[in-house]
Amino acid sequence: MIGPALRSRRLVLSVVAMATLAIVVGYGVVVDRAPRSRNADAFMVQRLDGSPTDLAGFRGQAVLLTVWATWCWSCRQELPALARLHRGLGGRPPAVVAISVDRDGAEVVEPLLEQLSVKDLPVFLDQTGASMGRLAISGLPTTILLGPDGVEKARWHGVKAWDEKPMMDEIAALLADRPERQAH
Repeated sequence: MIGPALRSRRLVLSVVAMATLAIVVGYGVVVDRAPRSRNADAFMVQRLDGSPTDLAGFRGQAVLLTVWATWCWSCRQELPALARLHRGLGGRPPAVVAISVDRDGAEVVEPLLEQLSVKDLPVFLDQTGASMGRLAISGLPTTILLGPDGVEKARWHGVKAWDEKPMMDEIAALLADRPERQAH
């Protein structure tokens, strides 16, 4: 027979063990520092007007590429910050690009962009979701920093304050290959 003190202690230890496991697993899902070589311009996307294109026009440039969807609340929170970053960079690297994986395409994307006042961010459509597999995307939003050589420098999952100084400094450090990079 187990006494109340022993049962209470077991319960506390079980809760602590489960919380520790959740933190470890969560950290592994959210933090992804493994650089990958991805050819982001090798799959077709559409412009908002429906015309097909690829991302080859960005070849030779550093690119901050976010994959998102209108039904993703975190993505909705993040888009205005990406648009502000894009405006703030004024053409300096990296180029900021957003790829929507909404199956309904411009029909659902354009109203959301208008609602969020996101007017000048380059947004492309991937209605087939090819970018998800091609770029090994496991959740939205996912943002990938590609160097001018097309090699992945960093990957972030979830909402980030892209237009704030710490994030901008992190991107600059990654592009300069400085050791203080902290992609997550």
